[in-house]
Amino acid sequence: MKAIQSQLAELTLEVKVGQAEIREKFNTIDQKFQIVDEKLNAIEVRFDQKFNTIEATINEKFKTVDEKFNTMEAAINEKFKTVDEKFNTMEATINEKFKTVDEKFNTMEAKIEAVRLEVQTNREQLVELGKRQSSTDNRLWALLVALFLMVAGLLAKITLFDQV
Repeated sequence: MKAIQSQLAELTLEVKVGQAEIREKFNTIDQKFQIVDEKLNAIEVRFDQKFNTIEATINEKFKTVDEKFNTMEAAINEKFKTVDEKFNTMEATINEKFKTVDEKFNTMEAKIEAVRLEVQTNREQLVELGKRQSSTDNRLWALLVALFLMVAGLLAKITLFDQV
């Protein structure tokens, strides 16, 4: 029994030594986990800081880009307004010129119509003058023939009937 007790005491001692070693290893592992946990917390803090810095930088850049975009949009809108005003001015000028050209065209049409009527009147007058000239020519020829006959009669009288 003593032998069993001594073996039991040895085993108990070994178990206590094993437990002590296991506790020491657990404490060492626990310390290592605490160190790893602290390092992870430090990394997380640095990550959060870097992330916040990057986020702030990105937000700042977005604000800058947004401001530039708004400035460019305002400039483009202003230029569109200017172009629209110029276009409206040009359109009004062109419409005014078209009105002027249309008025001139209407005036020219009226003048052409007046000239056409005048030409027609002149043609009618020329036809009438041709008729008058024809009758005047006939009278003139009759007068000339009468004068020629009178001169011929006078010459015949003088030559043939010289004794008056």
